[in-house]
Amino acid sequence: IVNKKPKLLIVDDEQVICDLLYDDLSERGYQCTAVLSGKDALIKLAIEDFDAVLLDIRLPGMSGMEVLREIWLNHGKTATIMITAVNDVDTAVEAIKLGASDYIVKPFELDKVATSVRTALKAKSATGKVSSDMDVLARGVERKVESITHYSWIVTERTIGIAQQLGIAEEEIQRWAETRAELDSEKERTIKSLLDKLRRSSLAQSMKDVTELYQHTPKSDEPQN
Repeated sequence: IVNKKPKLLIVDDEQVICDLLYDDLSERGYQCTAVLSGKDALIKLAIEDFDAVLLDIRLPGMSGMEVLREIWLNHGKTATIMITAVNDVDTAVEAIKLGASDYIVKPFELDKVATSVRTALKAKSATGKVSSDMDVLARGVERKVESITHYSWIVTERTIGIAQQLGIAEEEIQRWAETRAELDSEKERTIKSLLDKLRRSSLAQSMKDVTELYQHTPKSDEPQN
């Protein structure tokens, strides 16, 4: 089985930087694409899936931060590493809040860039696995809810039949059936509401956990060709 090479998008208005990163990361086993503007980056992202983006902050026209916001909104599964010539703490904090995996200041060491890419991809992979596992869990619970609902309906019908055979007044039977139906509906709504919250919160929580985990995890080897 041939392992698929991780796809990287390099975005920098300096051709020499693009070439440098392209050559080095390609040699390390990544499939690279390079563009010189934020607009071109979004075009590429619209037609191709990338595992990670190396994004310069100061770009002509559309800034790197604007591109980062678009990635955060429309390509949430893509890891993004910001690259800049200015060591600005406020900008770095804002970038991390918008989902950036790392913030690298020029001039950079190629080994440091490679390490950042490797860590970002590991975090991305682990986050996707956690999110997928949560979805599988949710679907299993949903099937169980459907089974319970069906079972509850059978119990209700059989109980009504027995009550009728025993001569219990129809109005009493109807009142009991309505009360039971309301309770069953409330249980189902509560469970489905919890499932919805689980789905909406699992990715954000797992991303936080994975980020903390990989900040303290030793680095692994480079990907193989």
